[in-house]
Parts: sequence; structure tokens; C-alpha cells
Amino acid sequence: MAFTLTQVRTGEQKNFSVREILELLGDPINNEIIIHGESYRINNVQGDLGGGGGSTDNSTWRADWQKVPLTVGVSGQDKFSVNLNTSDPEGLFLAVNGAIYDYGTNSAFDISSGTLNWHGGFNLEPTDHVYIKYLTLVNN
Repeated sequence: MAFTLTQVRTGEQKNFSVREILELLGDPINNEIIIHGESYRINNVQGDLGGGGGSTDNSTWRADWQKVPLTVGVSGQDKFSVNLNTSDPEGLFLAVNGAIYDYGTNSAFDISSGTLNWHGGFNLEPTDHVYIKYLTLVNN
């Protein structure tokens, strides 16, 4: 299976194999990727790997960023109810007025029981433009 991605600068499309995508998303030093909290070896990938050099598989995938807007109702609001279609919170980013923050209890935000907790070091205001951003793969 190959993934086709479009280069931002040139608009050129290029195919990548499953192994190439895992190597990009995972930890190449330790040869592993963490999925749902479990570590897996990248070099143990099996099945129809497709190829970056051109696959005979007609099924291609493309990266698709999802955005979930959040409304700051009052100055200093630090909790937001969220319903996200992702099981990997480590892949979430929070954008505040164009600045991107990463997920984690020691980072700018975390999510617990459907509540996003903001602890980014400054108060959010109703005039702020805030959204959650995460990557999905869509089958063409």
C-alpha cells in the first residue's frame, strides 16, 4: 500500500511506502513507533508495503489535517469540553493565534475524560483564535 502526499512548496505528488511513513512518524534511532501506548519495531512491518518507487496497488492514502475549533467563552478559561475522533492524544496540537502547542501534562495542554485542560502559561481570552489540529490518513 502506498501513500501519496503533495509537497507543499511545489505541489508535486510523491508516493511513500508504509515503512517510509512509519520511519518518518516513529523513532528512527530506536527503530520503533508508539501506537496506542505500545511500542512496535518499524523494520518488522509485514504485508503489502507498496513502494515509494511506484506501487501497483491502486489504493492510495493522503494526509488530511483535521481542525476542531474551540471557543473561549470567558477570560482565563482553561477547560474545554472536546469530542475528538482520535485515539492518539500525543498526535494532537493546539493552535492559539497561530502558535502551535504540543500535548502533554508537562506541555501546554492535556485531555482527560473529554476535557481539554489548558496550562500554557498565559490566560486565554475570548478574542483568541483557538483550535485543535491532528493528522489523519484518508483513502482515495
